[in-house]
Amino acid sequence: MGRAELGLDRPRLTVADLLREAWLSLAGHPARSLLTALGTVLGAAAFVATLGLSSTLAHQVADSFDVRRATEVTARGARADAPSWQEPSALARLGRLNGVRVCGARVILPERPVSRSLGEGATPLQTQVSGVDAGALAVISPRVVLGRAFDSYHDTDAQPVVMLPAAVARGLGVHRVGVAVFIEDRPYTVIGIFDDVARRPEALVSVLVPYAVAQPMAALSSGEVKRDVVIETEPGAAQLVGAQAALALAPEDPARVEVVVPPDPRTLRQEIEGSVARLALVLSLVALGIGTVSIGNAATAGIVARTAEIGLRRAVGARPRHIFSQLIAETTLLGTLGGFLGAVGGIVITVVVALANGWQPVVDVTTALSATAAGAGAGLLAGLLPAWRATRIQPVVAIAR
Repeated sequence: MGRAELGLDRPRLTVADLLREAWLSLAGHPARSLLTALGTVLGAAAFVATLGLSSTLAHQVADSFDVRRATEVTARGARADAPSWQEPSALARLGRLNGVRVCGARVILPERPVSRSLGEGATPLQTQVSGVDAGALAVISPRVVLGRAFDSYHDTDAQPVVMLPAAVARGLGVHRVGVAVFIEDRPYTVIGIFDDVARRPEALVSVLVPYAVAQPMAALSSGEVKRDVVIETEPGAAQLVGAQAALALAPEDPARVEVVVPPDPRTLRQEIEGSVARLALVLSLVALGIGTVSIGNAATAGIVARTAEIGLRRAVGARPRHIFSQLIAETTLLGTLGGFLGAVGGIVITVVVALANGWQPVVDVTTALSATAAGAGAGLLAGLLPAWRATRIQPVVAIAR
């Protein structure tokens, strides 16, 4: 006789029944369930925390990227010819570009003997000498600790004054301004001493003189003389100024000028995000793989312990697809819970690390949802084989056990 003749309904297993049975099965052994899902928890936590920290670090690149370096552009000669691109008219054209705060010419001379006095007892220091005009000095922006910086008057009138880095001043025994030092055999009055610069750190080991003072020295120099134009730009304008600087300095032949522009912080941010994201993906896949194997092994072992239960369900009318669906629901729910707990843990790790370093935490909700979904997928994949094996159990054999 069929079920219709006996008055029996066709067995059904609704989604609500599946979720309830899966939850009761997991909640009945919480410690075992947590340990089983540990791999999924770690995988999701690694994924969320690593991507969260990479986004936080990328945000810091934009915020704490060296502003001084990011607003600095340098133009130098691409050929060994007359530096007409350093003339005042060329600098005036450059200064009119949008985004240029200040610009100036600089000439760097080979090392020269600098001493406190002349005579047989003098012990000169071999020190680089740089000639800078008022604009270049403003770009370099030395932090004067004693005396003052020279200005356009000293440059225009070619006044024999120098500014000494603190290290060079100590080496020469100079502890105050107004005294003379000798570059080769010519005296120069120390007008200021500085211990730091905003840009061009090579100036910390170079004696600074007015540009007009350095020009005759450069003409008589037997070594290599380097010339450039240093530019301070508005934040974010370095790339634009760099693209226009050569044309402004040498409109008749822009190829004469080579322009050096700082790297774009966005490029650095993308590189950091890309590198860390790849690392996060590898670590997360490894951890999720471990979690999948762990859930699969636990589900396989659980089938042996639940053989009688499965046989009883089959005996009272449960179909193979019902058994399959129930076990898949249990492993999927276990993976989902593991992914959710891991996502929460990853967010907590990101926030704690960011706050401990004084950063602004950046957490993407999509990443957390993706981690939870990945955990669910791992649980689903892990339950396929055990669930299929469970459908092969015969009711008679199972109840006999």
